[in-house]
Amino acid sequence: MTQFPTLIDQVATAVLEPVPAGENPHHRAILDVFTEAQDLDRQLVALSGKKLPDGVSAAEQLEKLTDVLVEGMAAGAELNALLSTSCCCAASEGNAEDTPDVMEDEDDDFLSCPGQPKTIVHACLGVFAAIGDPDTMACADLVLCLRDLPGDADGRWPYADLTQVRLAKLLAPYGVHTRNTTGHDGRCYKAYRRTDLLDARAGRSC
Repeated sequence: MTQFPTLIDQVATAVLEPVPAGENPHHRAILDVFTEAQDLDRQLVALSGKKLPDGVSAAEQLEKLTDVLVEGMAAGAELNALLSTSCCCAASEGNAEDTPDVMEDEDDDFLSCPGQPKTIVHACLGVFAAIGDPDTMACADLVLCLRDLPGDADGRWPYADLTQVRLAKLLAPYGVHTRNTTGHDGRCYKAYRRTDLLDARAGRSC
């Protein structure tokens, strides 16, 4: 016999099956850096073994170990910085009416706080627009242009300190990744597509 759900059933369904929330870029950054730090720890343990791998000298092993140690310390410092930085996405919805609408003016300076919605995606699209909105742009060229911008990229690194790896980490939470592209000279290189950036901007949750 089919029965209509009671009020309690409806409440239980709403509590136990909430609508999935959109990914928070700040939280994703914390998870990415934490995962990176764990991977570096595993590499450090492997490199600290008593027996040297075949074909690797003690000097080469020490150099690798030093590089991983430095990267691990940098990842730890970055993780501490992210954990000590408040995320404005967590602001209560009750304060939304008190927040000025800053979405209207697309020409304001780039801002890293999602409550003030300029992000690394907007910064990249700004670079694309400045050179005539090409379909694609080489990752190296995009990073070079972004380095001229003031301030921090999504609150993680100063634009002046961006690298291709860091840009990839910043854009990954927005679903933007490099694509293999063949240039006019026949050479293959990593590039970002303008359409991917536009889709990311349109689909932002905050």
